[in-house]
Amino acid sequence: MNSFLYKKNLNIFLFLIIFFSSTLSLAKKDYSNNKLLCPKLLWGFEFISSDRVRIIKTDINKKTFVNEYYYDVDLKLSYINIFSSKNNIRDRIYSIELNSLRIDVWAMTGGGFTTREMFPTGLCKFVEVNNLLSYVEGKK
Repeated sequence: MNSFLYKKNLNIFLFLIIFFSSTLSLAKKDYSNNKLLCPKLLWGFEFISSDRVRIIKTDINKKTFVNEYYYDVDLKLSYINIFSSKNNIRDRIYSIELNSLRIDVWAMTGGGFTTREMFPTGLCKFVEVNNLLSYVEGKK
């Protein structure tokens, strides 16, 4: 009987280790070399290091601009927050909700900083493209 309980407890323990290790691997803070593309709008987010992101945005005149910003991943809230200066939450520009890939823009309003939905769910996706800027330029 004791060997049965031992095997049962060992199996439960192994299951928990495997389950939690796979869960922890899904929750990452470093998005280096990931590329998020919003093809209909010709926008892209290229994560170039563990804390830097290059944003490629195209305006209504099909003029493309490239800027680099800082980012941080909030695993508790499932957001990637993008800032104009490092570690300054008041300089937040965009937020990407990780489950839906909805992108919000942060703006100053009469009541303080607030978000506005910029790109709704389903408009952007992670892609495997070598050069995101060339890809966007080629789609114009």
